[in-house]
Amino acid sequence: MEKGLKLTEKDLKELEEEKERNRQQRMEFINMYAEWVKKTPNKEWSRQQNKLINK
Repeated sequence: MEKGLKLTEKDLKELEEEKERNRQQRMEFINMYAEWVKKTPNKEWSRQQNKLINK
């Protein structure tokens, strides 16, 4: 007997679409953050990075 999850073509298509949506959301966030870093003084964004790193 074969083990594992059996996915239909429809399931696979939905997973691929969700994967693409997630990728697009990540890229939007990266671009938004990069713009924020560019326009924010170094002292401000480095202080926030320090808080994140030292948690």
